[in-house]
Amino acid sequence: MKIKAFALCAIAAAITGCDVDSDNNPNTLGSITLSGTPTSGETLTASVSDPDGISSTVSYFWYADNQLIADASGESFTLTDDQIGAAITVQGSYTDDGGINESHVSEPTSDVMAIAFDSTIAISGDVVVGGMLTAVVSDDNGVQPESIVYTWFADDVAIENEVTSTLTLTENEFGKVITVSATFTDDRGFDEAPVSAPTDPVGRVNSEGEVTIVGTPTVGNILTSEISDEDGATGDIAYQWFGDDVAIDGATQSSYLVEASLVGQVITVEASYTDDNGFEEVITSEPTIPVNEQAVDEAGSIEITGTVPYLVDGVLTATLTDNNGFDEANVEYTWFADGVAIADSNSSTYTPSANAGAIISVEASYTDNDGFEGSATDAVDTIVYTTVVNDKAGLESALNSGLADGDVLGLNTNVYADLAPILLTSAVTMTAVEGETPVISGEACVNIASTVDGAAIKGMRFENIDTALDSYCESEAAAVIYSEGNNFTFAENTMDGDQTTLNEETHHWLVINGEGAMIERNTFRNRNNAVKGSVIKLSSSGLNHTIQYNLFEDAVNPNFNQSSLLLLNVGSTTGSDAADDANFVVQYNRIDNFTSGRRLMRVQTSGATIQGNTIIDANGGISLEDGGFNTVADNIIIRTTDISGSDDRPSGVLMTPLGHTVTNNYIAGIRSGNKEAGGLVFTANPFSQADGGVPNAGNQAVLDGSGDLTLTVTNNTVLNSLQPIVFSTEIGSRAPVGDCDELTADNAPILYGLTKNFFVIDFDANAIANGFNEEGKESTLGLAFDSEAISSDHAFEYDCDLINHEESLLSNNFGFTDSYASGDVEDESWVDIRNLNGNGEFDTDGAIDQNPADNGKEVPEFVTATNGLIETDPNGAQSVAGAKGLYYIQSTDVGAGSTWTADN
Repeated sequence: MKIKAFALCAIAAAITGCDVDSDNNPNTLGSITLSGTPTSGETLTASVSDPDGISSTVSYFWYADNQLIADASGESFTLTDDQIGAAITVQGSYTDDGGINESHVSEPTSDVMAIAFDSTIAISGDVVVGGMLTAVVSDDNGVQPESIVYTWFADDVAIENEVTSTLTLTENEFGKVITVSATFTDDRGFDEAPVSAPTDPVGRVNSEGEVTIVGTPTVGNILTSEISDEDGATGDIAYQWFGDDVAIDGATQSSYLVEASLVGQVITVEASYTDDNGFEEVITSEPTIPVNEQAVDEAGSIEITGTVPYLVDGVLTATLTDNNGFDEANVEYTWFADGVAIADSNSSTYTPSANAGAIISVEASYTDNDGFEGSATDAVDTIVYTTVVNDKAGLESALNSGLADGDVLGLNTNVYADLAPILLTSAVTMTAVEGETPVISGEACVNIASTVDGAAIKGMRFENIDTALDSYCESEAAAVIYSEGNNFTFAENTMDGDQTTLNEETHHWLVINGEGAMIERNTFRNRNNAVKGSVIKLSSSGLNHTIQYNLFEDAVNPNFNQSSLLLLNVGSTTGSDAADDANFVVQYNRIDNFTSGRRLMRVQTSGATIQGNTIIDANGGISLEDGGFNTVADNIIIRTTDISGSDDRPSGVLMTPLGHTVTNNYIAGIRSGNKEAGGLVFTANPFSQADGGVPNAGNQAVLDGSGDLTLTVTNNTVLNSLQPIVFSTEIGSRAPVGDCDELTADNAPILYGLTKNFFVIDFDANAIANGFNEEGKESTLGLAFDSEAISSDHAFEYDCDLINHEESLLSNNFGFTDSYASGDVEDESWVDIRNLNGNGEFDTDGAIDQNPADNGKEVPEFVTATNGLIETDPNGAQSVAGAKGLYYIQSTDVGAGSTWTADN
């Protein structure tokens, strides 16, 4: 033990020494022991003894597996979950009464155990037929709800396919007691299998019956009553007919012959009986139309019935009702799939064998018994499924059963954990059954093959996911969903959380190849652990993909210092194909507190459009990095909080001089002082990323092309931002020097030629203003900006002389900041634009909170628009400038279950 003691007491050795004896030292060594149970939550106590006596204070040091436990310095220590699996020792250091410094280490405990708290499960809800019971699991060790597998029992017999936390009771359970069990592994690794206490026997509540009148109230017609009661009505029934609520003498049968004396009155019927479940019923019909002497047309109705969920091999039946009566032989039926008439469907029944995924409807045309032409329509409220599965085994079996193009695979509520990799080789739709919530959790791989045209995933939940280890998705794309086919649809899904420890450092949720993918109305949240990778990556080889109406929210990820942690990778290459027009569209999404690195969206393609998005509290910007001629328009980008460090680099839009258009964007609250961060950032950094500090092949291909490379930057608003407009000095590590200002025609001829006065910019009608400090307005104004307190408050940060002064035009811009410009402006590289070409004065001390109107400065002409954003006054002299007419997307507008559509 002395070797170990020396190791542990190293911290205190210089002060106190360890338990070392010597023939020259008459000291009698002390000792230290531990008492207590080494279990999390229990307290261990140290006991020090020394024959020489201890009158001084003892210093204690506690260790878990020889590692010092911070802030544990008392005689006792209460174990926590942090020590589970570790052996505990304690060191005591003191000076004994003989004046000898001593330090002793206890024997180690056995490894600390977790407390195996007993889990419990309880049932709540009404124990009646039709009632819903809910199982509630409690475990002091913690439990992940999605990991629980439930089994429900009626009189100790398992109820088939009931494996979720809720159970709706049916007639099958009447009179039986219900129990539920749960199996799971709790958060401390204990396997649990609690069983609930039994309920009372399942009872019934009355399902009130309904009585309807069949027939038209024409004098001489016979009206008939019909009773519908889910509880059954096979016993004696007493009837009473009424005219204008007055009982008709002798009218006590199930039918009634309409008399002339009732002309103008409405007729009702009352039925009294005891239903088959013993409930007393007294029910009254709805009134007829007023009695007429001549026949009156009453509109008919039709209803489709069938087994829900509707399957391709299930029979649908149309039941026509018309109080005027009709002859079935005179009815002409037509069935429709998604509104398109189905050939030769002229029967009252239809089997939708070729209509998977469609909404079925029916129309009946006829002449009723009174000679009136009638027509009625009805539609089912959910799609038709090819097959429906209830659990993991059923899903894997269905996927291996040879599904064909157009098949619809419906999933009922269950947790489908750690599925075998899924390969779709046909245009199958995997979807939640209407009203159900299937959850895919754990490791997953869904690969849509390159030969597939039209596959879809809809209405699913993905929780705590990771790319399946050693799957095709992992090796080829490091993705959970990897679509290589055309016209793939991913809609109405929720992706909620990744696993704490991921198989790959680079981890994507979706990677999309092929053409024509539609990623819409999904909710993405809690991507908290990925180090690199994207929520959605659009491969550069793809075409015509659209990402729209999605909600990205609440991802608190510590890895925002990773530049390759992205929300979206729009195109994904530095190669020459980045110069090809991909026609990707990212529009009408809301991004709210979703952590990324310095690039929120990394655009590496040409011809993309990013428009109409609302971005709140991002850590990075929209970076137009590789490729050209992209458009960023009509976006709202607002940061409401200060940065958390130098790696937190929110920005608006970063752009190279490759023909991009950046227009009508609203940017507020940007605080990063990084040299490649700000509201609108002009940067040559992407031109320095290949070996030797030259452009990669994609950007070089754009430079070598024939397109007009003029940057169009117009009608943007930048508010409350530390660096509203930045001409960045940042260049890549492959360049021969560390800063744009250090480039020369000698040390970097290519890169120098692409920086020094290379950017041709049409910079028109932009509005810049700092100093909006209204409390509670951060969601529209961005983080408040105190122009007196913030030292670096300029409209322009001109750190590298990028502008081509001969061909660029800066016109009709207005700025209200503490100072006009900084950086190379002092070296006369910057051309003064104040009061030229319609530009404003850009006064010193001109920020909003510096009261420019009271100090003889140019007066800002801003108003608050109906969307809460700041705009220039449409009736003022500055009306030409700034963003206008934007829609501030709310969380309820987009994401799974949303219906809002943008008005272009």
